[in-house]
Amino acid sequence: MKKALILLSAILTAALAGIVFTACKNQQESASGASSNELNILYSGTPQPHEQDFIVTIFAKNFEDKYGVKVNIEFVSQADCIRMIENQQNTGKITSDVIFVDTANMAPYINGSWMADIKDMLYSGSTFTAMYDGITNKGRERFFIPSCFDIYVLAAHVEALKYLPSGLSRDDVADGITWEQYAQWAVNIARGEGIGKTMFPANIEGSQLLYPMAGMGMAYGGSFPDFTSAGFKSALELISQMAAGNAFYPEQEKYTAPTEPMRNGDVWLTFAHISPVGVAYVEERSQWVIGAAPTGIRGAGSTSGAWGWGIQKGAPHADFASAWIEYVTTPHVNYQMCSRLSFLSPIREIAPLLRTDDAVMIAGNKMLSNTVISGVPSTQYSDWNAVKLLYHDVFNQTVNTKQVPSDAFLRDIETQCQLLKN
Repeated sequence: MKKALILLSAILTAALAGIVFTACKNQQESASGASSNELNILYSGTPQPHEQDFIVTIFAKNFEDKYGVKVNIEFVSQADCIRMIENQQNTGKITSDVIFVDTANMAPYINGSWMADIKDMLYSGSTFTAMYDGITNKGRERFFIPSCFDIYVLAAHVEALKYLPSGLSRDDVADGITWEQYAQWAVNIARGEGIGKTMFPANIEGSQLLYPMAGMGMAYGGSFPDFTSAGFKSALELISQMAAGNAFYPEQEKYTAPTEPMRNGDVWLTFAHISPVGVAYVEERSQWVIGAAPTGIRGAGSTSGAWGWGIQKGAPHADFASAWIEYVTTPHVNYQMCSRLSFLSPIREIAPLLRTDDAVMIAGNKMLSNTVISGVPSTQYSDWNAVKLLYHDVFNQTVNTKQVPSDAFLRDIETQCQLLKN
């Protein structure tokens, strides 16, 4: 009888211990969120409403259906994303799993040791460009994987084709003409139509003017930022020729992107970022020819940035986060995102998926073999907006005088730029 009581007591004690252990384990998992079927993503940047809708209702929904998980996406500014992840890492209260960040803002995450190494999580059948490895990787570790990148391309309305310089065809425009031919074409359009229909994004608010100007300069051997090199002066010479021919759209100072004037027919020729060009193109594909960036003596030139995915160190839903990385790096999924958001894919294997109406992506991919590309070194300057305004000063001086500014003027601008460096 005594032995039976001892045995019963042992069984009850073990059962009680099991209940307590399970309760504590469940309480801990509930607090951390680790046991829940969800994935929390911080998406930094400012995607347009229609882009957010695609990301949530199609791109993430397909992952939810495949893995039976709820994907929660929070769209935040770049600065807020950095602050949020830094706070989570410092406090140990980690709630975000996956982060979407642009290359210009990856350094704080990597230098802060906030990110997990994801090199073994990528889809095995994808080959990525090494263009951004110096930013996304550190040593043998990879902390971000590029998902899409941008570049500047030429867009021309079909009505402008009749003003092409002698000997050029629509196919030449698609493959990439020279900057000299572009300038002559712009002047021809203005003469034929009685008004300038070539646009630079000259609005001073949220300025984007420096990027096409930089692309022109790099095509002739300039760097970025740069105001005094022979290459940049060659670009200014072409701008002055277009100004002298009254080639510029009279209201270009109202716009930071050509989308709206492309839509209403006011602009027939532009060298612009693939995203706003892509929006206008998709709406009226038959009315536009998308071409590779014009070339100079060094080939084409363009600023370029990438956006990539990474996993926060200590992610509470690490398994789903790893599955997400594999999902977004498969060619057909990546193609879906890039084509819908008018970006280029960094994955070589998407080439067979491109269709004839993927004109923006095709034009951008043509540039990869002959293009001088620069990132955006905004973090190297104390005030990047002030650097942007210096390009406005140079552009306005060139357009207003219809000639290349003096060396003294450009040296002064260069000095101001150098004083803004960190």
